[in-house]
Amino acid sequence: MSSTVDSKFLELDLGTGSPTYAEMDTIEVEVSTSPILKDFGNAFVMEAERKAPLKAEKVNLTADEVVRYAGFLLKQRVLYVKQECKLWRKLKVLWIPAFIQFALDRFGKVVDRQFGLELIPCVDDANLLGGDMSYEEAVTISEKIAAFESELQILQDAMPRSIEGDADVMTTALIAGYVRSMKVVKHVASTYITAFLNLKLKQEVMFKALYRVQYDDIKYIQTALTTQKVI
Repeated sequence: MSSTVDSKFLELDLGTGSPTYAEMDTIEVEVSTSPILKDFGNAFVMEAERKAPLKAEKVNLTADEVVRYAGFLLKQRVLYVKQECKLWRKLKVLWIPAFIQFALDRFGKVVDRQFGLELIPCVDDANLLGGDMSYEEAVTISEKIAAFESELQILQDAMPRSIEGDADVMTTALIAGYVRSMKVVKHVASTYITAFLNLKLKQEVMFKALYRVQYDDIKYIQTALTTQKVI
């Protein structure tokens, strides 16, 4: 009897129209200098010294330069996504370490219409080393990196053209020392990019309840990436 009644009520249709999406909420995802990025700077320079010691001594590329240069590129990426990048055409001449380019390509705007969310990148120069770097200094560091074209994985004219980011990366963030996500990511590498970019919610109090899937803590990821020499 119950199933018959349930079926009767489930067939109710009072002419309600198709559902519409509510007004979009915007989540700002902030990038800043992470301990892992600093580890990357050290590893990048050490690899250059290992593969070409004489050249490395002459070029004198430092880990601090690599870290601040990455900060400059991330700041320009944020500006480009917001359509405020005045240096876009000039950025084409720059040489970029492959892992940094991999991260840049996944850091951008994501719109999730099902959840009514727009996720956009943002930056605070106070928390990003190199965010205020001049273009001229960036070119100088780029030329140092270019000297190792034969020894290291680097790319030229590699700034992403699209403003879109990767949904898995942009829906993950560092909360209470852990990488958390709105949903299960397709590949765990997305959580490593989140840790590398030190992605955090600008409005954490308002939106952290949406991030219910928890992955590794930041210190474990940092140790694992450096131990495995991924970076």
